[in-house]
Amino acid sequence: MARFYMDADQKRYFCVLCATGNITQAAQELYLSRQGLSKSMRSLEERLGARLFIRGKQGVGLTEAGRILLRCIREEDRLWEACLTEIQETGETAPELIRVGLLSMYFGYDQKRALFASFQDDPLIKIEVVDGDHPAYWQAIAAGDMEFAFSLNPPEDMGLPTIKLDEDTLAVLLSMDNPLAGKEYVDFKADLKGKTVIQTSPYKGKLYKTAFKNHGIEVEPLLHDKNLMLARVSTSDDFFIIQSQYAKNLVTDQICMRPLINAPLEMDAVFVFRHDLSPIAQTVARRMLETYGKERELDAYFTKDDL
Repeated sequence: MARFYMDADQKRYFCVLCATGNITQAAQELYLSRQGLSKSMRSLEERLGARLFIRGKQGVGLTEAGRILLRCIREEDRLWEACLTEIQETGETAPELIRVGLLSMYFGYDQKRALFASFQDDPLIKIEVVDGDHPAYWQAIAAGDMEFAFSLNPPEDMGLPTIKLDEDTLAVLLSMDNPLAGKEYVDFKADLKGKTVIQTSPYKGKLYKTAFKNHGIEVEPLLHDKNLMLARVSTSDDFFIIQSQYAKNLVTDQICMRPLINAPLEMDAVFVFRHDLSPIAQTVARRMLETYGKERELDAYFTKDDL
C-alpha cells in the first residue's frame, strides 16, 4: 500500500465519531452533513484498505483495525502535546485562534484569500474559516467555540449580539424554457402554488417548510452542490429558491433568475458575534466589517460599557 497520511480534518472526524458512536451526533458536533461525514469515513477506509467501523442499529463501533488506528492517533496526539509544551517553554507567544463562520453567499474564495492574506504576517493571529449553517454557527458562538459568523438573524432567545449588514430578497432560479422565465418576477402565492421548489440549506429548509406548505408549495431538499443544482434546474421544470445576492452569480445561458414577490420570509444578512470578543478578535471582525461600513457599530458595542 502506498504511503498515506491522514489530514487534520480526517483525524478530527474519525475521533469525534469514535467518541460519540453515532454518526448523526458526530456530524452535528462537526458542523457537517451526515452524508458528508459518511463519505469522508468511507474514503478513509478505502485508502487504508481496511474496514474501520461496525455499523449497526445501536450506533457505530470500531473493528480491530479501527481500534489500532485510534490508539495510534492518541499516541501521536500525546507526542504532539509534548512537542507543544517544549515549544511554549521557549517563551514564544502562540497566535490566538479566531474561528469565523462564513457562508458562500457573503464571502467567496477571493474574499477568503484576502482575509487570510491581510493577517498572514501577524504572528498573534491565526484565522480558521468554519463551514456550516446558521443554527450550528449560533450554537457554537453561544458556547464560546466560535468568535463570529456571517449569517441570518439568530433566534432572540440565544441572546447573541448582531449587526445588520444587507437587506436581501428571495429569488427563483429556473430554466430558460420554463413558462415563468418570460415574466419579470415570480409571484410566490400565484405562480408557485401547487408546485415543488428545491433548496439546499438545512436551516432554510426548516424555515421554508411551514410557510411554503401553508401556501400549497412543497419543498424538496438537495445537497448543496452548485453544479448539480444548475444542471437539474436547466434541464427540468424545477424551481430553486435562493437569496438574490447569491442567485445573481449563478445565472447562465440556460438558467435565469426572477425576483420572488409576496414571499412570507425575510432573509437579511447579519454579523453575529460573541459578547466577549477578545481585542485581537475585534481587530479581525472590524477588518471584515469595513466592507459594509459597519465597523463603528462593533466599536460602539464594545465601548458602551466604558462610557
